[in-house]
Amino acid sequence: MKNLPLPGTEPLLVWVRTADVAAALPQAESWLGAAERDKARRFVFDGDRADFLASRFLLRRVLAELAHTAPERLAFETNRWGKPALCGRPELTFNLAHCRGAAVLLAGGGAPAGVDIEAVVPGRADPLVAQGLFHRAEQIQLLASPRCGYDRLFLRFWTLKEAVLKAEGSGLALPLDAFAALFDADAIVPLTVPASLAGRPFAFGQAELAPDLVCAWARVTGDRQSPTTWQLQATGAVLPAPQVRLGAGSYRPRAFASRSETVGKRCPKVHVEALPQLIDNLPPTLRENGCLSM
Repeated sequence: MKNLPLPGTEPLLVWVRTADVAAALPQAESWLGAAERDKARRFVFDGDRADFLASRFLLRRVLAELAHTAPERLAFETNRWGKPALCGRPELTFNLAHCRGAAVLLAGGGAPAGVDIEAVVPGRADPLVAQGLFHRAEQIQLLASPRCGYDRLFLRFWTLKEAVLKAEGSGLALPLDAFAALFDADAIVPLTVPASLAGRPFAFGQAELAPDLVCAWARVTGDRQSPTTWQLQATGAVLPAPQVRLGAGSYRPRAFASRSETVGKRCPKVHVEALPQLIDNLPPTLRENGCLSM
């Protein structure tokens, strides 16, 4: 993979379709560690096992290139919430996600990273899930969307939340509405951020890797740089991948009057004119204490 740039120059978003790398899955299985082999054996359905192996093929092939070692020699550790890291290489930060039929890896030099991917299945998004787990403003934007676009918009909210919470480090140990945002054309405007991120800048964005896939990424960094997109082939080669950019945003903390003030109790005000018209329907407390403009 000599065409793959190293993180530190730019973040990488590398994805793969399970069906495209079926011939490489036996090789991927030979690279697995003992815990990974045990997990692969426990899958009841062949499709789930193939997706798992494809995600490990992606993970080990790309990280081995970045770490200048063999894929089978990579060793991983996890934090208290189960987020993996590469042993002995803290500068090679990454995050992996997969859905039925596809997987994606975000790697960027030194910045905590989070990524999520979901397949768009018409009729699968459950309004009751949004009602129970999403921010009120997000629920309003969903309800205002055309029915034909509901499933895709639901997954845009879902993947973005997962990506930010995974970048934060504790993942779904936080509630999904710990991070909330609204979409305004190609901009993503944050409404709430986790208290643990309120004092740190971070960037995030979304991409449609294929017509049936929605992907979101997040990096805890001040550089706002969007990742370049690549696709892994069965040969192990990585080629530039076209994508449709769905939107991007960033969060910049303001200086608080008192450092002893509890972080995250209130956020800087949003520039209301940057939001969709539906902002007028939001609760007054949200409009007054809402969000940082981009």
